[in-house]
Amino acid sequence: MNRNAIVVIALILVIVGVALILTTNNSLLPSKPPVASPSPAAVQVSQQDWKSFENKQYNISFKYPPTWSINKNTQLFENGDLVAVQFTGATQQEQTEFYDGARFVVMIPQATNLDLNSWVESRHKANVSGSAPQFSDTVINGVTFRKVYECGLGCFTYYYRVVGGQGYGVVVSAAGPQEVELNATISEILKTVEIGS
Repeated sequence: MNRNAIVVIALILVIVGVALILTTNNSLLPSKPPVASPSPAAVQVSQQDWKSFENKQYNISFKYPPTWSINKNTQLFENGDLVAVQFTGATQQEQTEFYDGARFVVMIPQATNLDLNSWVESRHKANVSGSAPQFSDTVINGVTFRKVYECGLGCFTYYYRVVGGQGYGVVVSAAGPQEVELNATISEILKTVEIGS
């Protein structure tokens, strides 16, 4: 073998050996555990610092955290969304299903001559996929809403109210690694809701 080839092979072996030694030494050093910083969804902000949404035409208002934003591109209700506010998680990708974050969506109110229970059941009786919807009553700000929990392509919780021949609705959902904190935030948003008062 040529003397130059032997030198080149020796240099390659030395470089590989040094790289292995450095890698082994670095893996033997004690590593510092990562320090978790609170997620934006978990950071508690006083409600006095929250943003406000108000629509006087439909007499709807609520507050939401400053880390949430208005999304004008939702269509969760068949007759249209009045407003949607959402928190988008770090792993959420554009142009995909919503799998990391939370949404709070208010429907455009609809005229109805039905009572609350009949109107809600007419909206949720034809669930074509998933489990049967679960109906219950819940009180928000001293007002009774009809609550519907429904799973199909994702799980959603709806809150409905009928006032003066108008049906009002809100749908909420949370998903991803911060789901627990986001559901707690949704509960706080619901406490600020005033619909059709």
